[in-house]
Amino acid sequence: MNWKDIGTSVAKVAPVLGAALGGPVGAIAGAAGTLIGSFLGVEPEPEAVAKALQNPEALLKLKELEVKQQGQLLGWQRAQLDAELRNVQDARAREVALAKAGHGGAWVTGVIALVVICGFFWMLNIVVTTPEVSEPALLLLGSLGTAFGAVVNYYLGSSLGSYRKDSASGGGGNGKL
Repeated sequence: MNWKDIGTSVAKVAPVLGAALGGPVGAIAGAAGTLIGSFLGVEPEPEAVAKALQNPEALLKLKELEVKQQGQLLGWQRAQLDAELRNVQDARAREVALAKAGHGGAWVTGVIALVVICGFFWMLNIVVTTPEVSEPALLLLGSLGTAFGAVVNYYLGSSLGSYRKDSASGGGGNGKL
């Protein structure tokens, strides 16, 4: 068990706190887990916190914790969004540098993206039109759906990441994507 697993159940009652637990920055997830553990009076370990969260009253107390620590949690969320944005920007910068250098591998990203997109819609069509769908077909569709999301995030994610970051900081976001 890890903090990300716990973040899913916490997010149902305390979305910002759950996002801190489930985010990409491990140090922030650990800090959020330590905060929850101390608030609930248990060890700051995922297993101990998960056991404490089996009590419905503990989940309700987390909403109270989220309200009390809102400033700190929003700062953590901003740090996570910044990390996600840097990740996408670094990948794009690498691709641009390869293209400027005339490296033949620069087009590979686009070909992979095209294969994933075509594969996703091809598999989706099979699942929707076939009366009896096998479990492997559904698993493949799920995997392709995840990859499709990554492709969309790669090509469109910076705008959404910038929007989220601006919204979290209270500036810049105009509510339009």
